[in-house]
Amino acid sequence: MFGVGRKKQDDEFNFDTNDLLVIFDDENKTSDIQRIGEIREGTIYVTGKYAIPYEDCEITTGTDGRNFFYRAPARSILETKRLAALEQSMVLNQITAYRPPVPPSSMDWTKGILFALIFVAFIIIGISSCGGGK
Repeated sequence: MFGVGRKKQDDEFNFDTNDLLVIFDDENKTSDIQRIGEIREGTIYVTGKYAIPYEDCEITTGTDGRNFFYRAPARSILETKRLAALEQSMVLNQITAYRPPVPPSSMDWTKGILFALIFVAFIIIGISSCGGGK
């Protein structure tokens, strides 16, 4: 009995904001209501569904948070879905393309060439000092 009420209360607070996005498709006379995942850099994000410019929304205050109303033609709504999918894809690519840093090798080519030149110089100095004593 107590666990059921507790679960419902926990679900209500799983989102970063209590803001809602209400999207009106003027052409098809449909609407979609989604909870906003985050708002950053002038864009409203509904995770994996929409990325809508903040300036294009009409904002009202509700009892639980703000309500963002986005009235647009169907083509614009499809574009916001495409942008959200693109951004999610870019984030996933960045996560999966991560490569751990390569530790520096104990001896790289420049150090090897330097040691070889010093070795050759010592041999030349040794040979010239032995041959110059005659």
